[in-house]
Amino acid sequence: VAHASMGLNRASLALLLPALCFPQDVQVQLPGPALPPCDPSEIEVAEECPGVTSNGVDWTEYAGELFQARAELFGEGTAAAVERTHALLQRATAKFSDAFSCTPAVVSTYFSLARLLAMQGRLRRALAFLHMGFIFVRDRGFSECSTWPAAGWDVMLAGRTLTERVRQLDDQSVVPVLADHRIPGLRVAVVTICAYAADAPVRVLCEQNRQLYQMLHGYDVHFFTDASEIDRNKHSEMNVSDGVHKPFFWKVNAVKNVLDTGKYDWVLWMDCDAFFMDPSRTIDSVIAMYSENLTAATRLPPARLDESAEVASMRQKMMPDPSAGISLIFAVDSTGINNGVWLLKNSAWSHNFLERWWRSDILDGPGKEHNCSDQSTMLHALLHETAMKLDPEWDAVEAPIYPPEVRVARQEHLQSFHDATAATALSRAWQDGDFIKHHPGCHYYKLPCQMLYQEAQDIFQNKVVMSRSQWM
Repeated sequence: VAHASMGLNRASLALLLPALCFPQDVQVQLPGPALPPCDPSEIEVAEECPGVTSNGVDWTEYAGELFQARAELFGEGTAAAVERTHALLQRATAKFSDAFSCTPAVVSTYFSLARLLAMQGRLRRALAFLHMGFIFVRDRGFSECSTWPAAGWDVMLAGRTLTERVRQLDDQSVVPVLADHRIPGLRVAVVTICAYAADAPVRVLCEQNRQLYQMLHGYDVHFFTDASEIDRNKHSEMNVSDGVHKPFFWKVNAVKNVLDTGKYDWVLWMDCDAFFMDPSRTIDSVIAMYSENLTAATRLPPARLDESAEVASMRQKMMPDPSAGISLIFAVDSTGINNGVWLLKNSAWSHNFLERWWRSDILDGPGKEHNCSDQSTMLHALLHETAMKLDPEWDAVEAPIYPPEVRVARQEHLQSFHDATAATALSRAWQDGDFIKHHPGCHYYKLPCQMLYQEAQDIFQNKVVMSRSQWM
């Protein structure tokens, strides 16, 4: 038990100690086959992470420094441990692409810093670092037997717990509206790329899904089936055929082109394996819920005429650029952003964001074969810089770490997952009433996944038929 002088918040400490989440007499069965006992003493750091990075980080020496930084918790206290661990993370990510040469080291540093910040009650900052750490988990997954102090299941549980706690705070800024809400004059387009064979079940069913939703609500649908259909964007120097950007990135070029037409105020991006499920809900309703209240949810008291200049300045920093407003809406799960579904406003901020995302260089060098590269670069573009600027006063009122032009939606309002991925990612499984069902991790060419796509479209179509019969 930590001494009180360390400033530990017991409630916050419990957030990131998964063993405390269960009664002592409950045996928790972890997923997957039984494994032999782990003996990390048999593993050399140099075996997992050989070599030295371009800016001089020796991972064997780094391992010792990380354990010493974590140990400061029981020496100089939490603040000292935060300072030392943060300094290590700055070194490891100074050239972000180099960090992929030792992913368990970087994951462990992010996780260690998140734990320490949660102990201080800085939940938004802790969650930001936890989600940044998952960039490196997506690259190679977890090694449950490692010399590094970040077991996968512990990190997953921490992500779920922190996401739920921060979500409770974010809900305070949501504007309640009816599911069929429409914003007069709002122009919205749906954009999807389905670059599979013409008879691939996912493509056939997805196109049916988009057409049916379009018939119900009148939104334009831009449905691309091949790279040749996505024009090069000369102004932003985006070209899906440049031989550099993987197909994951085609969405950036496609959305930029649709926004550049000037025909739309907002664009909803949906992956090919994401299906509308609630025929009564409009895209307008989600936009209204998460963009009409420009005041971010924090622990700041209501504004007063006599408040200090410091508080007034802090409040101003939380407000989005007036010309942009809220410009990006996405959902997060316990592992961070899943960018299979997101909403983007046609604003200068959004165009700048798309260009930064496209030009990200974090996957040069050791990270060039990184999996989920579009999600990792998106998260890095939005979160890395602000997360690394530790600000105790900002965190004391749980001010947002994402840019003020960003809002995080509940999964049920944007995308919930099929059961298997929801269980794996400790996130929300689709339930009746959720807007969109997404099937990440389900291979489009496998029969069980094709059956899930068919089931999703059947549910949606049956709901449409039932709702139409009630109108008659």
